[in-house]
Amino acid sequence: MSTTESASPASAPEPTQEPAPKKSSIGKRILTYIVGLIVVGGAFYAFNYFSSDVAQAKAGDCAVVTGTSTSPEYKPVDCGAAEANYTVGKAGGTSEACGKGYDEYTQTQRRGPKTKLCLAPLLAEGKCYAENTGGVGAKAVECNESAAFKVTKVVKDTAAPQCAEGEEPQSFPEAKLHYCVGAPA
Repeated sequence: MSTTESASPASAPEPTQEPAPKKSSIGKRILTYIVGLIVVGGAFYAFNYFSSDVAQAKAGDCAVVTGTSTSPEYKPVDCGAAEANYTVGKAGGTSEACGKGYDEYTQTQRRGPKTKLCLAPLLAEGKCYAENTGGVGAKAVECNESAAFKVTKVVKDTAAPQCAEGEEPQSFPEAKLHYCVGAPA
């Protein structure tokens, strides 16, 4: 007796089909674009903020402000610099109110911070100054009839001084700067 085995050929495994790659939904794409735009906009705003001398100014900083009252130019300088003509009393948004006697410098950028500086003039004791007519800053002049006032005392970082009779105090408390001014002699 013979036994014959009938061998059936092993069946080949069926090829498995890989699932089709998932298509990202349109909602995810839109969200990705929006997040990307926000990141780019934030980076642009930060660049404008950190590259702006005005936006970086803080109380106590000194500056040179030149030009005219309608087109001033702001440049930060060391407070010991001879050309410094202002000190920052307060820095903030454009809605901030400056006190009496402060000059205002406002910078608005199309895509960046809007900043207002309240500036106190830096005046020298014993000098006379003319009224500001269209420019920026008080202009030192000879002490004669063309002078508007004479600075008789300058006090920094302490309380306002007692001014002599006939003089009046000019105080810039935020800048910790006080003057006594009188008629030019």
